[in-house]
Amino acid sequence: MRKRLIRAALVFAVAAGLCAGAWSLPSVRTVLLDSFTRRQAAYIELYFTENPRFDGASVLVPFAVNDHGSGARSLVATLTVEAANGNVLATETYPVEPHQGAAVPVTARIRAKGTDVALVRVSLTGHPQTLHFRFGRPPEL
Repeated sequence: MRKRLIRAALVFAVAAGLCAGAWSLPSVRTVLLDSFTRRQAAYIELYFTENPRFDGASVLVPFAVNDHGSGARSLVATLTVEAANGNVLATETYPVEPHQGAAVPVTARIRAKGTDVALVRVSLTGHPQTLHFRFGRPPEL
């Protein structure tokens, strides 16, 4: 009986020592925390701060980028202006330096080659986010 108790205490001590040793390794600790902790996925938010509008022969496109934990140091926003028939009238790129958890507003000015501007697209290079704005039509729900 006494040997059994000593053996059980020894097994418990070895198991506790192994758990403490494993917990001291950062990779093991990260996996354990990920399995028991709800963590928000990192993402980048892209949105219009106002509706795009005309300013003479140019289109003003106010948008913002907000980094939520992605760690991106720089982004490239691509703006495209299209005619009603789908022809691309102009394309411009704008560098954006995101700040963690803070919106970075940008007002892009793009000069279209033509007067039939119907659509503005804003996208982030290498990211799935894309914005669309159609002139002269109510938003589709």
